[in-house]
Amino acid sequence: MDKKKVIKFTALALGMSWLIQIVVCLIARNVEGYAGTLAFQAGMMVVMFTPLIASIIAKTGVKSIGWKPRLKGNVKWIFFAIFMPVVFTALGCAIFFVFWPDLFSLDGSYMLKAVESTGVDPAEYVQALEQQGLSMQTMMLITLLQCVTYAPFVNMFLAVGEESGWRGFLYPELKKRFGRVTTWIIGGAIWAAFHFPAMLLVGYEYGTDYIGAPVLGLVTFTITCIVWGMFHEIVYDKTKCIWIAALLHGSINAGSTLFQLVLNAEHEEEIARLLVFGPAPHGLISVIPTLIIAVIMAVIVLKEDKKKAVAA
Repeated sequence: MDKKKVIKFTALALGMSWLIQIVVCLIARNVEGYAGTLAFQAGMMVVMFTPLIASIIAKTGVKSIGWKPRLKGNVKWIFFAIFMPVVFTALGCAIFFVFWPDLFSLDGSYMLKAVESTGVDPAEYVQALEQQGLSMQTMMLITLLQCVTYAPFVNMFLAVGEESGWRGFLYPELKKRFGRVTTWIIGGAIWAAFHFPAMLLVGYEYGTDYIGAPVLGLVTFTITCIVWGMFHEIVYDKTKCIWIAALLHGSINAGSTLFQLVLNAEHEEEIARLLVFGPAPHGLISVIPTLIIAVIMAVIVLKEDKKKAVAA
């Protein structure tokens, strides 16, 4: 492991991302309406490229991380990258609603709340849908289909900015010294910390009114990033293609708001308090199915590593 490059890359990636997040969060907090939201969203898109920029500055060997698309032998991993995040979300929602069934609804009311937060009148939104012959339920189905069709590929081009740094350099470099398991923990913790300023300043991921805020949110998101990082590292290691890891990342981002489709807005205050537990896939309870699948995959991969080591 090149210790100097790892430290330089990590300091640059976190430093640049934190600085940008602080700036755009302050803008979001002081500029009312959609203008502040738009500035925040644009800033967070820029943040996603800071690991790539850090890799270039630290001279980590960006050109050799598998930029050429590799379809041969990787089709199953491409399907995994596209569809597994939706499976994670569905299983996470299911286990969350076992504990809080009253929060479940298919009336689209919570989705309308999200629409309202962008400055659009919910009544006008529904009316516009009806004029096109659509209902809220149809729109919810369309949203779901988007998450398993083109949305992961669109998001992939943003996610590759992160993946080129995390999975392209940091994880493989850490693995040279620490092995897979410790790498998953260290890498996941760094990946989580990458998001901390926005979480602390504007409630990114869980809001600000949840139980145990802000500490429980930071801990929960760290656990989630360790788990997700395991999948990303395995996918990248198996495919040697950064685009497939980015596709998985893009699919997770696409499906991360699907939980809004099945919440009852009548319980908005209770939902805000419980968001750290779920039903989004990065909740402390809703991440459990994902964690179980990750552990199963980890055991399989570690056994394969052991066989290769013995054979060598």
